[in-house]
Amino acid sequence: MSKLLPVAAAIGLILGNPANAAGFDLSLSNETANFELFTPLRVLNDGGQLSLGVIYNDLDDVVLHAKMVAVGTQTNTRVPYQLAFGAKAYFGEVKEADVDVGALAIGGSINIQYAIGYNPIDFHIEGFFTPGITTFGDTESLIEIGARVSIEIVPQAKAFVGYRLLEVEDQDNFNWELDDNVHFGIRLQF
Repeated sequence: MSKLLPVAAAIGLILGNPANAAGFDLSLSNETANFELFTPLRVLNDGGQLSLGVIYNDLDDVVLHAKMVAVGTQTNTRVPYQLAFGAKAYFGEVKEADVDVGALAIGGSINIQYAIGYNPIDFHIEGFFTPGITTFGDTESLIEIGARVSIEIVPQAKAFVGYRLLEVEDQDNFNWELDDNVHFGIRLQF
């Protein structure tokens, strides 16, 4: 429970100043849950995003994550898309193996939007990877890959179905999958 205190403090900081809060993302599967708060990153002239979240599974593995990315919107094409690139930090524990997770990853994403009728559809793919040099604790490497298809229900809310792989390799070269599931979720912006 003490590992969730930094996340609770970060949530309080974001929600305590509604002018900066942009929204939250909740994804659920039978085995995992991911909750993430996100807000624009003002120092990049609204061209960036900061997010804080927690992912946990039914084996009581808990990983806190924080992401900072620069986001660019391409508007000179028939199909609008956004590219993002940045860093993501992971802190947590694989409880079954008593493995501490600690990593600083780099990666990015692409989001393609199709304005079909009144409910636009988004295709989003992202990936983050860390080699051994930017890991600590018992972690040797970490990879996170995700994809989702979402539909806008109302301008402030999207429903989605997606897939996420979050895998940690420990110092003994054993791979632990913290998530490898199809999930459903919502993304609310306010």
